[in-house]
Amino acid sequence: MINDRINRLITILEMNPTSFSESIGVNVTVIFNIIKGRRSKPSFDLLFKILHTYQNLNAEWLTRGEGEMWDEDLANVENVTPSYQEIEERIASLLSRLKIEVPESYELYELEELVTFVLEESNAQKSKLILLNERQEQMLNILREKLKIKI
Repeated sequence: MINDRINRLITILEMNPTSFSESIGVNVTVIFNIIKGRRSKPSFDLLFKILHTYQNLNAEWLTRGEGEMWDEDLANVENVTPSYQEIEERIASLLSRLKIEVPESYELYELEELVTFVLEESNAQKSKLILLNERQEQMLNILREKLKIKI
């Protein structure tokens, strides 16, 4: 049943209903109703959001249970989680909606500053990791050259 496949997807992604619902942009109640069997079938809109967010997910598997779960052989779950860009866009969207619902809230202002700081720090860490990876490659190339290893 499709409800079971959605539940299995959540488990494979090492998520819970709340984090999964946030990743696809739906209310957590919708996901709870589906995985607990309170709704017979998920809506087309929900299926579209799942397939749009997890683009390597096989639509045939999700909708009919046919074929492999993923369209291509993936080495690990990290390749199917939402990209950093998608997460950043989702955070911006949530903050925008909160500004509409709770205008001129000091707590919201603090939250926005904190989220901005975390995103900037994350970008800085990402840049450092990229630099470290490049340096590692340079060091490996020097070692290969010194040891006369051909790859």
